[in-house]
Amino acid sequence: VLMENSSCDDMDECASQLDKCGSKASCINTLGSFNCICLDGYTGDGKDCQDINECLKDNGGCHPDAICTNFEGGRRCECKSGFQGDGFQCTDNDECSRQSICHWNATCNNNPGSYVCNCNAGFKGNGNYLCMDVDECSENPSVCSSLPGSTGCVNLPGTYRCSCRSGYETSGQSCVDVDECARNICSPFAKCENSLGSYKCTCNSGFVGNGLVCVDINECNQRNECDPKAICINRMGSYECACREGFVGEGRKCDDINECAKICSSNANCTNSPGSYTCQCLKGFLGNGSVCEDVDECSTPSLCHFNSICTNLPGSYSCPCKVGFASTGDFKSYHGAEPNFIFDDKEGQSLW
Repeated sequence: VLMENSSCDDMDECASQLDKCGSKASCINTLGSFNCICLDGYTGDGKDCQDINECLKDNGGCHPDAICTNFEGGRRCECKSGFQGDGFQCTDNDECSRQSICHWNATCNNNPGSYVCNCNAGFKGNGNYLCMDVDECSENPSVCSSLPGSTGCVNLPGTYRCSCRSGYETSGQSCVDVDECARNICSPFAKCENSLGSYKCTCNSGFVGNGLVCVDINECNQRNECDPKAICINRMGSYECACREGFVGEGRKCDDINECAKICSSNANCTNSPGSYTCQCLKGFLGNGSVCEDVDECSTPSLCHFNSICTNLPGSYSCPCKVGFASTGDFKSYHGAEPNFIFDDKEGQSLW
């Protein structure tokens, strides 16, 4: 019963613990009453609250590369192995960036959240700590060709090699001939002949040597085809013959040039000789034979009789008697008369 002038105040059931809320709920006081609200992570009417499994929906809000773990009233996000982050953001952890994570003869291949170690070609094993060399030669005896030139298979770390004889080179699993001639192995003055597994160098004509080195032969220092009247001129790998002056021909045969046909003066006698000639002026001419000038005999005193007149002629002279005199004999004048020739007067008397 309320007394006059008295008042009514709200009772806080939550503070008086008069509420009947569950242990997983919160009590919220209201005027004249209260409400029970389940805590975060729980669901129910407040009096009976059940845990919510957040991981069942959208991975609980965790990153796709994270693991959602439910617990009473909540959940936990943790990045999966091979990823790093807070669970809400996860990035791949590149294990291959770590040194020596794989065997030294293996290759590391990074994958999202993981990695794989694969042994390199020519090796076998798990890749992580074991990669052994594959002996291709013993595992596959026919891996190399058995054709001529091959010497068999040589195993190498991670691979193999097909060995070849000298003069051959490898071409995959077989041996092919080496064309030494294409490599200009011989002297520039030699002929190269390639053969299977070998070659031959032969010096060209006019050279001497082993084919790798060829030296010019000086044919002029030995018996050759030049004419004795020719000069021998040595050339690289050959020689030339040139006829000497005064001879004509191609050098291996030289004929004498007859200079007398055109070289001396018309007032000279030409004498041809092997490879040469001489020009000698005729009597009554002076010169070198190529040029001959007439000798003026009349310039010589007392050449004719004093009762004759000296007349110069080309290559000679005459002494005709003066008027009133006659020459002895049957001729009136004498060409080239001796200076003491005797003349008679008209009566036939000898004056000398």
